[in-house]
Amino acid sequence: MKNLLKMRHIIFLTLGFLITGSLSGQGSIDTVHAATDTTVENTYTGKPIVSPIDTMLTVVDTIKIRHDSSIMKTDSIQPQKDAPNNQPVVLSVDSAAMYITNILGHEQYWRPGGTVMKQSLQHLIRQYYVPYDSTEQRLSVFPYDSILIGETELVKNDTLPLKWLNDSTFIIDTTLLKKEPLITIQTVWKRLADTTRILIRETRTFQNVPNDTADMKQDTLPHAIVDTSLVSDTVVETGKLHLLRQDTLMEVFIDSASLDAKNIQLYGFRNNMVIPPLIQEEEKAYSLTPDRSKVVFYDTLKVLTADKGSPFYIVNNRRMPDSLKSAVLTLTGHIYKRDSVMLNITDMYGHKTPFWLSADNDELYRFWIKNYKNDSITVWLGNPEKYDLSLFLEEEVLINRPEKQPTQEIPIPRTEPESFLLKVDPLEVIPVYWDFEFSSLLAFNQTYLSNWSKGGESSVATMVDLKGGAQYNNTRSDTKWITNGRLKYGSLITEEYGIRTNTDQFEINSQYNKVISKKVDFSTVFYMKNQIARGYNYPNDSVVVSKFLNPGTFTVGVGAEYKPFKKTVFNFSPLSYKNTFVLDTTIDQTVHGIEENKMVRQELGGQLVATNSITLLEGLDMSNSVRLFANYFDQLQNVDVDWELNLEKRINWYFTISFNLHIIYDNDIRFPVLDDAGEQVLLDDGSPLKEPKMQLKEFVGLNFSFKF
Repeated sequence: MKNLLKMRHIIFLTLGFLITGSLSGQGSIDTVHAATDTTVENTYTGKPIVSPIDTMLTVVDTIKIRHDSSIMKTDSIQPQKDAPNNQPVVLSVDSAAMYITNILGHEQYWRPGGTVMKQSLQHLIRQYYVPYDSTEQRLSVFPYDSILIGETELVKNDTLPLKWLNDSTFIIDTTLLKKEPLITIQTVWKRLADTTRILIRETRTFQNVPNDTADMKQDTLPHAIVDTSLVSDTVVETGKLHLLRQDTLMEVFIDSASLDAKNIQLYGFRNNMVIPPLIQEEEKAYSLTPDRSKVVFYDTLKVLTADKGSPFYIVNNRRMPDSLKSAVLTLTGHIYKRDSVMLNITDMYGHKTPFWLSADNDELYRFWIKNYKNDSITVWLGNPEKYDLSLFLEEEVLINRPEKQPTQEIPIPRTEPESFLLKVDPLEVIPVYWDFEFSSLLAFNQTYLSNWSKGGESSVATMVDLKGGAQYNNTRSDTKWITNGRLKYGSLITEEYGIRTNTDQFEINSQYNKVISKKVDFSTVFYMKNQIARGYNYPNDSVVVSKFLNPGTFTVGVGAEYKPFKKTVFNFSPLSYKNTFVLDTTIDQTVHGIEENKMVRQELGGQLVATNSITLLEGLDMSNSVRLFANYFDQLQNVDVDWELNLEKRINWYFTISFNLHIIYDNDIRFPVLDDAGEQVLLDDGSPLKEPKMQLKEFVGLNFSFKF
C-alpha cells in the first residue's frame, strides 16, 4: 500500500509535465485607416441645444461627407419615436448581430474619434461566424450608460451654378445647351438723297435665329433686350445720288422659346430679390455668392446626437446605448458557450492527443498513461468549466512488476476468482438529418478584332450556372424532403449591339417522399420554372417578350418514385396540375401558349420525370433529365417534352470542359410558318399560320467550377 501511494504521487507529478495546452482563438483587432475624401459636396453644422436630462450639449464639429453619403437622404436620419424605458431589451442571437451590423452600416452614427469602439463591434461581428476569445473585456467595460443623447440641428448646403444672360436675368446652369440662348438682329438703314427727294431703304439681318423664325417682325421678338448698338457708316458719293448716311443697329434678345422648350426657367434679379422665387418652401433658404456665379440652398434637419465623450455621433433613438449593450452581452455569452479551446496531451514519445475544452461539458474521457517500463494506469479527464480541467485516477489500481523468484517461493493459487459479465447498454447512434450541396460553373469567352480583313466582330460572352440542394432524411420515420434550385444566366456583349441575354433559366424543384419499400417511395412534387431578366426576340430589342414571373410555370403532382439503380430515378405523378401564367399585359401571352384575352393556362394531366447520372470514362460524367407532361383533357397524345443533356470532362480541380444540350417541345407554344422566300404564311382569314416546333439550345465551353 505504501508503494502504491508513492507511485500515485509520481504519476501525478509526471502528468503535470506531460500535459501541454495551446489556447487557440486569440483574436486581434485589425487597424482601420479612414480614407479622407478631399472633394466636399455638402457641409453640416450642429447647433447647441439643451438635452432632456438638463445637460448642455454643444455640437461645434463640421462634418465633411461625400455626395453619395447616406446622410444626404433626409428620411435616413429622421429620429424615431423612443421605446418605453420601463421594458428591458431582449434580443435573440441573430437579431443582436443584425442590430450591430445595422449600426456599423451607418457612417453618420460615428464621430471621427470613435474608431476603437467601431473596430471592436466589427471584430465582434466577424467572430460571430468564427471562433474568438478577444474584444470581450473591452466591450464589457465600455460605459454604455454614460452616453448622453440630445437633439440638435444639422444644416444641409446645396450649391448650383448660375448663368447670367444680362445684368438682371439668369438661369440655373444645370442643363447642357448646344448653343447660347440669345438671338442677334442686325438692322441697316441706307438713306439716298438728291436735290429733289430722299429715298429711304431699310434692311434687316437676323443672326443666330432658327430657320422657321427668320421672317418674324420686331413686334414678335422677345422683349428682353440684352444689347443694342448703333453704328454710323461713311458717306459715299454715287453719281447724282449721294449716300448721306448708313446706320447699323445691333439688337440681342433672349431666346425664351427655346428655354421654355427645355423646361428652363428664367429668373430676374431686381432690388436684391429673385423673381420668381427659386423655392416655394418656407423652411428652406437660399442666397447668392458674392460674385453671383452660384446659388446656395440651406436646409435644417433635426436629429439625435450623442455627447462628445462617446464614439457615436448621430443615433436613431435614445434607447440605442441600452440596445447596443444588450446585443454585446448576448453575443459574447453565445460565443463563450459555442467556441472551444484545444489542449494537446503529449506522451513521452512526443505523440500528441487533442483534448477540447468547452462550456457545459460534463463528460469524462479515459486516457492511458505509461512509463518507460511500459507500466500503465488509467486517468479520467473532465471539463467542468470552459477553462477548468479535472483529473481522476482509476479506482483500485495495482502495479505489479515481474521479478525473478525461486520456484519454491512462487505461490500456487488454489481457488479461481469469481468472474461474470456486466450488462452494457448499446451505443445510441446520433442521426444526421440534413445534407447540403452546392456547385457553380463560370464560362467566359472573349474575341477581339482590329483591322481584320476576313471580317468578324469583337465580342465577350459569359455564363454562370449555380446549383444548390438540401436533403432532409429521417430514417426513423422513413421520410425524405429533397429541394433543389438552379440559376443559369448568360450574356453576349458586342460593339454593335451591346449587352444581350442568351441564356436565362431559374428553376426550383421540391419533393416530399414517404418510403414504401427499398426502391419505391410515395412522392409529392413541386416544380417551378421562371427567368430573372427581360427577354427580347432579337434583333428586335424594343418589345419585351419575357421577364421575371412573366411567363411563370409551376407544376404540383402526387405519385410514386422508383429507383432501380444508383443515381437513376423515375418519378411518376399520375395526378398533376400545371399552371402557366403571364400577369403583365404588355407581354404577348400567345407566344407562351396562353390564349388571347387570358392571363393563365391551367392543365390537369400526368407527369413523368426521369433523371440519370453516370461516369462514362475517368473524369467524364454524363447527366440526363427528362420531364414529360400530358394533358388529360386536351389532346392527350401531344406530350410536352423538356430534356436536358450535360457532358462534363474535368481537366483539373478547377477547370472543366462541358457540353450542354437543351430541347423543349410544347404543343401549346406555336411559331409562325415561313415559305421558301422567307415570308410568313397566312390563313384564309388573313391571320398568320402557326405550328409547334422543337426548341433547341446548345452550349460548349471551358468552365471554371467548384463544388462543396
